[in-house]
Amino acid sequence: MKKLNILFCFLIFLFLISLKAYCINTDQPNVIVIVTDDQGYADAGFQNLPASSQVFTPNIDNLAQSGIVFKNAYVAVSTCSPSRASLLTGRSASRFGVEDNGRYADTTEVIIPKAIASQGYATGAFGKWHLGQCPGTTPTGRGFDHYYGDMEKNKDYFMSVVSDPPCWKDGTKSPGENGRYITDAYTDEAITFIENNKDKPFFAYVAYNAPHSPFKTTRQLLDRVVEARPEWAPVYERMKNETDKWNGDNYNFGKFKGTDLDQDALRLTYISMLLAADDGVGKIIETLEQNNLREKTLIFYLSDNGAALSRPNDLGGVNLPLRSGKGSVYDGGVRVPYVMSWPGVITPGVDNERIVSSMDIFSTTVELAGASIPNDRVIDGVNLIPYLTGEKQGQPHEALFFRRKDRNSWSIRQGDFKWVYNGKTNEEPEGGGLYDIQNDISESVELSDSHVDIKNELSALFYELTKDLPEPKPSIGDGITNCGL
Repeated sequence: MKKLNILFCFLIFLFLISLKAYCINTDQPNVIVIVTDDQGYADAGFQNLPASSQVFTPNIDNLAQSGIVFKNAYVAVSTCSPSRASLLTGRSASRFGVEDNGRYADTTEVIIPKAIASQGYATGAFGKWHLGQCPGTTPTGRGFDHYYGDMEKNKDYFMSVVSDPPCWKDGTKSPGENGRYITDAYTDEAITFIENNKDKPFFAYVAYNAPHSPFKTTRQLLDRVVEARPEWAPVYERMKNETDKWNGDNYNFGKFKGTDLDQDALRLTYISMLLAADDGVGKIIETLEQNNLREKTLIFYLSDNGAALSRPNDLGGVNLPLRSGKGSVYDGGVRVPYVMSWPGVITPGVDNERIVSSMDIFSTTVELAGASIPNDRVIDGVNLIPYLTGEKQGQPHEALFFRRKDRNSWSIRQGDFKWVYNGKTNEEPEGGGLYDIQNDISESVELSDSHVDIKNELSALFYELTKDLPEPKPSIGDGITNCGL
């Protein structure tokens, strides 16, 4: 009898283990985060803004139609590296002293793959990292199972330094008609990761460096943009005659700052680079559909910050009607195109009211995976799914703050209003400016005189929420030689 009891218990144990494995493989959704680099707020067809008609983003637009488009969506910091750190940790990078490029989150910070490691997820990162290349700060050092990309600035569009992805070496993938273009390489390696892990839950972080400078594209991409948007044909004809910028079918715009630039050519180059990322979105979705994974997969799509505006010329992107751009605490720096798509779970539509953040990707993913949100630190992100399914009502966030102490500027949004202090340029009145951002998206009508009480409340709330934040860490540069500092 005793032996039978032991055998029975053992069989129950095996059953529970099998049940756990089954639940992990069938009940947990896949999550894919697709991030573009310096994409302008207007630079997606689904935004339906005046400049949106200039770009060609059919796959991104289809993704938007299948999901929800947030019109009040923000990143935590308006520059590449801290924005990505905030997304992956669910915390404003200001909480760990990172407010600009050249400094990275401490290894004590927990990013998504590490937070869900116990739940059986395969995790892969592809593309731009820009979160450190010292021991413990690389993608695999921080918890990803697999990584392919260029860990820092990702400027090698024509892959003169970055090696081919593993999937190109096994003969099953091809660089395609574009030639060796790094945006395609990121996509292909991400697709191989999806195919290799289709029988288990996975988390994929696909971080395109497009359409960030330097501005390099291909003849095929330009041809396709002009075919879809014939108004660019005269600009393209000028570009064809720039023999110093062509190397075969590859086009390098070259110097992109100055007063004597062909801004239309710069804009067209940028749009074609964005098309390469759009191709990637389409291929990823096609792969999911072919493997019957689309309804099991939540996709986030967003930019890491607003378009770069380097006067006297803008660097290809358009943020209008938002004010300012990358690096700023105005909405042009921190408000981004943002889509969530999960067929059968998220009802398609446009949300003009709910205020969401890139930091919500952390909490949404961790809770969907069945893992626990860290309770030993402040987590700013919120699980958005209950708000989208009707389980919860109201705003996910009481307020969102944005701090750039290196630029002596900061702001906070709560509800319809936003308070901005910009000591760098003194554009605002004493004590900061106030805007009805919900109804004045351009932050053009300053309301301090008529809403003194709201201005004072928001400025006080900002200082209360940020009083315990550390001073920003000084930059040590992006190189691996600074690992000892």
